[in-house]
Amino acid sequence: MDWRTSKRPGNLARMTQTLRRLGLVLSAVVALMAATAGAALAEGPWANDPQGPIAKTVADLYWFMFIIAVIVLAIVVGALVVAGVRFRERPGHVARQYHGHNLLELIWTVVPTLIVVSLAVLSFQRLLYINDVNTDTAMTVNVEGKQWVWNFVYPSDAKFKLSDNSYLQGAEELHIPVGQKVKLALHSKDVIHSFFIPGLGGKKDAVPGRDTSMWIQADHAGTYKGQCTEFCGDGHADMLITVVAHDPQDYDKWALGAVSKANLFNDPSVKQGKELYTSLACAGCHTVKGLSGGKVGPDLTDIARTTNPRTIAGVLKPVNQENLEKWIAKPSAVKPGTKMPDLGLDAATVTAITKFLLTLDGKQ
Repeated sequence: MDWRTSKRPGNLARMTQTLRRLGLVLSAVVALMAATAGAALAEGPWANDPQGPIAKTVADLYWFMFIIAVIVLAIVVGALVVAGVRFRERPGHVARQYHGHNLLELIWTVVPTLIVVSLAVLSFQRLLYINDVNTDTAMTVNVEGKQWVWNFVYPSDAKFKLSDNSYLQGAEELHIPVGQKVKLALHSKDVIHSFFIPGLGGKKDAVPGRDTSMWIQADHAGTYKGQCTEFCGDGHADMLITVVAHDPQDYDKWALGAVSKANLFNDPSVKQGKELYTSLACAGCHTVKGLSGGKVGPDLTDIARTTNPRTIAGVLKPVNQENLEKWIAKPSAVKPGTKMPDLGLDAATVTAITKFLLTLDGKQ
């Protein structure tokens, strides 16, 4: 008996069993990936949920390339499977080598070349569109990235002008009008950062010593999340971006309110309190959105909110000047055992910090 025919049944059985196990493992992996992807989609942001013209053009090109890739994969894998089954060595059929087939070789050289060239041309066209930052631009916002926050300076326009003749600024949160092209002039103060809002599309690095630019546009009112996508230090994960798109009729109302709020910060006593807050231990323990990121104490970003009002350390309410001054001056007397230290601040310092805190209602 030929050794090949004597061993073939056992080998075939083992191969079949191995393939079956591999299929089960792959099925489990696919199921796990699907579950993970579902959770990620629920959380967002997701680049294939386009809400602006850049995101849409990128998503369309992505899906076109994906479909082409699936078709090519199906042809290649299908050909391998058919060849493996049809021309395998088996009883009554001896496997042979085939050398050269001019038509096939021509097809699998010309067709992939045409596919690659076509995709390259389509990609280049999209890049020209994405990089056209100066055509039909409604406004330009200066964006500075630094460890670890994005700062936004709005245009030198009358509606953004403050009482001290400067112009409106904000951190972490950018407000734009719906349906208008907004140019972002990017700068970096320290290391390379990367600005990316998946739902609106477009991604660009902010490089120290070099000015770069990009544009975004939202087709619908809403809030769009993003993040720095270039590792920039141990605070990289918290270098978040929020873009809020307003309907045009609401955007001017938002700008008016934001300017009024910023002018309040320009009040000498409030400005002094802000400087004291950042220079003393307060900023090291407490977070104030766009200003400080301490993680030890409670977040004070909306300490003075009027909707669902907060308490002070869970023991004092309402949040007013009297209670805040009492707490800041001697927290241990208000709540024995508290971890907030007595800093021994004088009355003027306490009053200035209190006035600053009373402006923090969580609204940009």
